[in-house]
Amino acid sequence: MAQSTLNVLKRKRMGKSGAREIRKEGNIPAVLYGKGTDTLSLVINPSELKEALSTAAGENTLLEICVKDGEEDIKKLSLLREIQYDFLTSRPIHFDFQALDMNQKITVSVPVHIEGQSKGVKEGGILEEILREISVECLPTDIPNSFSVDVAELEVGHSIHVNVLEINEGVTILHEQEDTIVTVLAPKVEAVATEEVEEEGAEGAAPEEEVADEGSEESS
Repeated sequence: MAQSTLNVLKRKRMGKSGAREIRKEGNIPAVLYGKGTDTLSLVINPSELKEALSTAAGENTLLEICVKDGEEDIKKLSLLREIQYDFLTSRPIHFDFQALDMNQKITVSVPVHIEGQSKGVKEGGILEEILREISVECLPTDIPNSFSVDVAELEVGHSIHVNVLEINEGVTILHEQEDTIVTVLAPKVEAVATEEVEEEGAEGAAPEEEVADEGSEESS
């Protein structure tokens, strides 16, 4: 499991006005919480956080947060749990970190990486990713970086399910085995063509009915 160190400051300016000031300075307010741990309000440098998360594990990187308190530094091994974004700018405005007990299992979402180009796509099919992340339960040190799914042999109308994933001992997948990860849909052009044929058939049926009605009138 990837691990990085992140140096942060203890937040002194509280409230909305304090948060605005922190953001104006280019930093982001944050909170660190956890069972048996006092909740800490922090100030995060987003560039330093981005660098700390630039591992193969991405947002699941274990972070040793070093809190500069002025008197005594505090170190907590943690995981980034939530990012709040500004709905207008899509920029992060708050981070939540969870302090970890290395002997306690946690639930995390692990990204799915699609590999290869499927036979179905080469034939004009459409690849649809149903599960982009897989929820797992495990110890912090056992969190997978990602799950790789090879779709090279996937044909139109076929799917790949959770039961094909390779997992290490100690990792539990929190999905049903038959849940679909990725599938290849039939080309839309075929569906449109089928609809057109059905419409033409319906239109062509009307004259026959009219001829039959006319024959009935003449005989009467």
